[in-house]
Amino acid sequence: MKKITLLFLFLFALQSQAQTYYSENFESGLNGWISTDLDADTHLWDVLNASSFSTSLGTGSLVSFSYDDATSAPLTPDNLVTSPAINLTTVTAANAFLLYDQLTNSSWPDEHYAIYITTSNDPAVITASAPIYETDVTELVYTNKVFDISSFIGQTVYISFRHFSCTDKYYLILDNIEVKTLPLNDVQLVSSTINRYGLISVANNLSLTFKNKGSNVVNNVTVNWNDGTDHIATIPTTIGLGETVTINHPTGVQYASVVEKTLAINASQVNGNVDSDPSNNTSSNQFNTISQASVKNVLFEEGTGTWCQWCPRGAVAMNYMDTTYPNQFIGVAVHNSSSDPMRLTAYDTAAGITGFPGMNVDRVVKNSGVSQSLMVSYFNQRKVLATPVTLNASGTVAGSAITINVSATFRTVFAAANLRLGVIISEDGVHGTATGYKQANAYAGGGSGVMGGFESLPNPVPAAQMTYNHVGRALLGGYSGQTGSVPVTITDGQTANYTFNYTVPSTSVAANMHAVLVLIDQATGEVVNAKSVVLNTLAVDSNNFLNDAVQIYPNPAKDYFNINNLKGGDYTITIYDMLGKAVQTVDSKNVIENETVTVPVKGISAGEYIVNIASGTSSTSLHLLVK
Repeated sequence: MKKITLLFLFLFALQSQAQTYYSENFESGLNGWISTDLDADTHLWDVLNASSFSTSLGTGSLVSFSYDDATSAPLTPDNLVTSPAINLTTVTAANAFLLYDQLTNSSWPDEHYAIYITTSNDPAVITASAPIYETDVTELVYTNKVFDISSFIGQTVYISFRHFSCTDKYYLILDNIEVKTLPLNDVQLVSSTINRYGLISVANNLSLTFKNKGSNVVNNVTVNWNDGTDHIATIPTTIGLGETVTINHPTGVQYASVVEKTLAINASQVNGNVDSDPSNNTSSNQFNTISQASVKNVLFEEGTGTWCQWCPRGAVAMNYMDTTYPNQFIGVAVHNSSSDPMRLTAYDTAAGITGFPGMNVDRVVKNSGVSQSLMVSYFNQRKVLATPVTLNASGTVAGSAITINVSATFRTVFAAANLRLGVIISEDGVHGTATGYKQANAYAGGGSGVMGGFESLPNPVPAAQMTYNHVGRALLGGYSGQTGSVPVTITDGQTANYTFNYTVPSTSVAANMHAVLVLIDQATGEVVNAKSVVLNTLAVDSNNFLNDAVQIYPNPAKDYFNINNLKGGDYTITIYDMLGKAVQTVDSKNVIENETVTVPVKGISAGEYIVNIASGTSSTSLHLLVK
C-alpha cells in the first residue's frame, strides 16, 4: 500500500509540473484580448493569417505593423494588446513561465516591443509600469520565447505586449501564448542529422539539436544512438532557459564495409536525472556507407519570370556559377506566370517557389532567396557531400528524335530502395519577339546597384535585347522521376538503366539544349546526384576515352592513386581542392589502352579533392580523399 501511495504522489508531481494555466493560439480571433491604439493612427494589433510564414502559426496570429503595404508608407506604431485576466492564485508549483512564438521579417527584423505583467488592464497603468522585457528584435528566424514569471504566483494578472519606438521595418507576429509550470529537467530532441552517405572507415558526425523545455539550465544530456549496438554518452553542454543548442555525439558513425543502417536516437537523462518528458526525445536516421567516392554535382532550380523586376539578379548569379564552377554546378531556370512564354506549368507548380527570384538546391534547400553569394555558399556546402551514385548517359539522335539512355552506377547497398531516375531538358540562347519575352528590370539606371550589365539596360528590357539561358523545357519521367526506373534491391557496383525519349520542338534548337540527369530519393524528395549532358551529342559518348568506367584507387590515397579503364591517348590529370584551386597537374602522354596511370599525391595535404581527367575535348571528374 505504501508503494502505491508513493507512486501516486510521484505521478501527481509530474502532472503538476506540466500544468498549464492559460493558453491562446488566436485561431478564432482575439478571444478577450483588448487591442489599444495608443497613438490613434488607426493601425493596431489585429489577428491575421500568417501561416504562409510558418505552419506553426496556424491561421490566426497577433500582428502589428511598422510599415503599411497598402500605402507603401512607413508607420511609427504605439500599439498595445492586453490579455484577459489570468488567475495564478491557485498555483501551488514553485514556478510559472510565459511562453510565446515570435516572428519578424528577416530583411527588416528590428521591431521594438515590450512585455508588461500587471494586476490592472488599464492602458495608462500598464504603460506607466516597468516592463518585464523590452527589446529590438535581432532574431532572423521563427523563435520561441520563454520568461520566468514565478514572482506573480498568487495574483490575478494581465499580460500586455506593446509595439512601439520603431518605424519603417515591417511586422511583428506573436502567437501560441502560454502560461505554465515547467518541469525541472526536460529537453526536446528537435532534430538529429547525419550525412546520408559516407565512405567506408570514415567517421561521420551525428549532430543533435536540443531545446531546453525545463526550468533548470541544462549542463549535460545523456544520449544513445543504436544501430543494433548501444553508443551511450553523457555530453556536456550549456542550454539556457528556452534556448536551442546543437551538439555532436562524441562517437562518430563509421563502418569498415558497405552497409545500410537505421540509427535510433534517444535522449534519456538531463543533468543526471531522468528526462521529465521522454515522449519528445527520440529520432531516427538512415545511413549508408559507400565503397567508392563519386563526384557530387549540385542542382540549382531557380524560380524566375520575365514579369519579375528583381529576377535579373538570378540570371546574373546563374551565369556566374556556370562560368566559375563548370564541373559541378547545374542550373535550370523555372519560369513562372502565364504571362511568361517560357513557363513550363508542371515544373513551376511542382517546384513550389513562391518568392522571385527564388531557388531550390538539390530540392533540400527550398524556396530560398537568390544571390550570387547564397549560390556559392549552398554550392560549397553540397558539393563535398558523399553520394552513392554516378550518373551517365548515351543515346541516339535522329533529327528531332532523341533517345536518352540513363545509367546509374551505385556504390552502396539498398534493401528497399525508393529511388527514381528522371531527366530535365533545359535550353540556352532562348529569345523571342513577342511582348512576353521583354524582361522587367529593377536595376535599370543603376539606382539598385551593378547587376551584370542590367543597370545599363532599360526597364523593361525589350525582347529583342534579351537572351535567356538554362530555361526548363521538359520533365521526362515527371518532376519526381520515372516510376520503376530503379530496382528496389541494389547491390554495390550495380548499374540501373532506363531509356527516355524526347522530341525537340521546332521552336527549340537542339544544339543549345541539355539533358539534366537526376536521381531522386522519393522519401525525402532530395536530388541525390545529377549530371548535365549536351543533348545533340548523346550519340557520341561524352567521356569517349573511357572503356567501361574510369576508376581511381586506392581512395582514400596516401602517397599515390591509380587510374584505370583509360583508352589510349594523351591525358592531363588535374587535382583541385574543394575551393576550386588546382594543387597539382600531371601530363601523361601516349597512354596504352587499359594501362594503369599512377599519380603521386605525396606533399598534398590530407583532405577532399576533385580529380579531373581530360583528353582532347573530353573530361571527367572524380572525388578523391587524401589521408
